Amino acid sequence: MNIQFTRAVLADADALIAVQNQCFHADFIRYGECPGYNRSYEGMQESIACKHVYLIRCEGQTVGDVIVSDLGGGNYYLGCICVLPAYENKGIGQLTMRFLDFTFPQAKHWALETPADKTRNHYFYRKHGYTVTREYTAGKVRISYFERDV
Repeated sequence: MNIQFTRAVLADADALIAVQNQCFHADFIRYGECPGYNRSYEGMQESIACKHVYLIRCEGQTVGDVIVSDLGGGNYYLGCICVLPAYENKGIGQLTMRFLDFTFPQAKHWALETPADKTRNHYFYRKHGYTVTREYTAGKVRISYFERDV
């Protein structure tokens, strides 16, 4: 499987929205809300303009994305890693984490959030050195906040 990471441009907004809608639809149905689902075109363009947004491609087809915010001082927030359901469990997440370490060698600290009951996500992030540092409720969803020092 040939996986490539391509920096998103404004013209990629529709493709990113389509991928995120497929990836986060189940969460939207489960929780009744999901910030990654049904994002506006303008909101996605703002993310592309202000954050590090990458398309994840397999054989030229967009199969996911990753969004990173630079908080300054070597601190980064991993806002999203999503992979289409048909491409899950194929090592794309592992490659994405390696890509992030390679792309952001100046990173000293990473943070991210995921629902507290998403045990697969928890396993994945713990495997990559993240630990839960706090939990809180946002709307109807219990959230785990993960951090990792590099």
